Amino acid sequence: MSLKENIEAVKKELSAEEQFLESIVKAEGFWKKYKKLLIALAVLVVVAALGMALYNTMKEQSLKASNEAYLTLQKNPTDKEALETLKSKNPKLYQLFLFSNEMKSADVAKLEALSSQISDPILKDLLSYQKASLSGKGLSSYAMKQDALLKEFASLQEAYNLFKEGKSKEAKTLLAQIPESSQLQQIAQSFKHYLK
Repeated sequence: MSLKENIEAVKKELSAEEQFLESIVKAEGFWKKYKKLLIALAVLVVVAALGMALYNTMKEQSLKASNEAYLTLQKNPTDKEALETLKSKNPKLYQLFLFSNEMKSADVAKLEALSSQISDPILKDLLSYQKASLSGKGLSSYAMKQDALLKEFASLQEAYNLFKEGKSKEAKTLLAQIPESSQLQQIAQSFKHYLK
């Protein structure tokens, strides 16, 4: 190698070392300038991670306790301690348990008392339908509700009740109100043939 090439190689090597040292100096300046902010950010990330871990652990324990309480209530529905645990740990499951228990009894008075304890809109709607169905009254008013889940089924049941009373004309009118898009339309059509 010639002297000129050696000098060029040394210059390149020094230039690379200079750039490296320059980047270290810049990084050190950045660290000094934002040291407190970077430490606060790191602490915040650690605290957030610990908070999420704690939250997930507590949520898992609550879910486990509510599931154990529910299983206990499946075996012994009168267990007060399990009922209170379920009520405090998982209010929605508690409402579902009360609902399913009262549905087995088929007592309109108990269903009426239960309606004040239930806040879930779907369970409330099913409770309204069950009360109307068991009492034999109110199915038509339930079917008239715009947001009723079992609207067409209530109309079909009311039509059947009218058919048993010998009111075929009124039953046909109710069956005609079931929309063509309803899944119960085929059953309604079959039922209409018996009304002729």
